[in-house]
Amino acid sequence: MKFLATVASLLSLPLLALSAPYDPSGGASYFTSHSTLSPLEGPAHNNQGFKDEPALEYHFHVYFFQNNERSVADAQRLRESIVNAVKEGDFVAVCHGVDETVLPGFNSTADVPPVNMGPRGPHPAGSYEVWVPQEHLGLVTSHMMLNRGENSVLLHPLTRHCVEDHTGRVMWMGVQFNIDRTVLAFDEESCDEPQYPELGLGYNA
Repeated sequence: MKFLATVASLLSLPLLALSAPYDPSGGASYFTSHSTLSPLEGPAHNNQGFKDEPALEYHFHVYFFQNNERSVADAQRLRESIVNAVKEGDFVAVCHGVDETVLPGFNSTADVPPVNMGPRGPHPAGSYEVWVPQEHLGLVTSHMMLNRGENSVLLHPLTRHCVEDHTGRVMWMGVQFNIDRTVLAFDEESCDEPQYPELGLGYNA
C-alpha cells in the first residue's frame, strides 16, 4: 500500500506543477533570464514584468565569421535562398537583396540594412537582418531550420522593450552568440519601430 501511495504521489506532481504559478521570492527573485533593472517578484516572472501587446513583427539575425571565407559563403547562400523564396511567393520576408523586383509593392529598399561584414550594434560578428511579419513567421522559421546550415540564427520580437526582446524573449538556432546589450535602449517607445508599412503586414495590417 505504501508503494502504491508513493507512485500515486509521484504521478500527481506534474499536475501540481501545471496548476501552480511560478512565483519566486527572496533570493530566487534575482534568478531570471529576463533583463531588468531590479529583481522580479512573484508573478512578474510570468506576465507582469513586461506588459506588451502580442508581437506582430520579428527579426532573424544570421551570424557568421566574417574572416572565414566558408562561413561568409554559407551565410550568403542562406540569404540568397531567402530572397529566392520571397521572389517565388513562398513567404514574405525582407533582407538585403529584397527589392521591388523581388517583392512587388515594396518600396523601402533604402531602409533595408546591409550585410554587416563585422560587429555592428549589439551583434558581435558578421551578420544580417531578416524582417518577418507574424503572418509569415511559421514559414520563415521552417525555412531557417531546414536551410541554415552551420549558421547561428537569433530570433526576437519587435516591441518597445528592446533589451528584453534581445534577452528573455530570444530563440536561437545553432550555437548562441553573446550579444552586446549595452548598446540597446531600455524601455523606449522608439526601440524597434514597425517596418515596411507599404506591405500592410505585421503592425501595419
